[in-house]
Amino acid sequence: MSKDTSQSEFFKLELKDGILFVTYIGGPITLEVAKDLIARRIELANNKAYPVLVNSINVDGFDREARSFLSSEKGLEGLVAGAIVVNSAFTKHLANFFMKISFNKSKMPAKVFSEEKEALVWLEQFIS
Repeated sequence: MSKDTSQSEFFKLELKDGILFVTYIGGPITLEVAKDLIARRIELANNKAYPVLVNSINVDGFDREARSFLSSEKGLEGLVAGAIVVNSAFTKHLANFFMKISFNKSKMPAKVFSEEKEALVWLEQFIS
């Protein structure tokens, strides 16, 4: 694995073209997994802020504590914008609700998408 990627059994992180990609491989995502993800993301970013594209299509649930941690100041550290890609109307509804209560606190731009291409186009404006 290159220095621009990091992977666990639950997620893969990759820095590519100025965007941080988080792909969930499985789940459920627990607080322990969320803490590991954030620690690896911060290490991978090497003190630089990035827009993030989160592919949540294969995730099998998030514990309440994991959601809370991911939306905390520590969980959002080093992110300038966030796009979440989902694959169903129900998941899109849940993602929008999650983002409304979490990302709005931080004033970080965030949006839910059904297609990765659309998410990437939107994130390009946040690449520094």
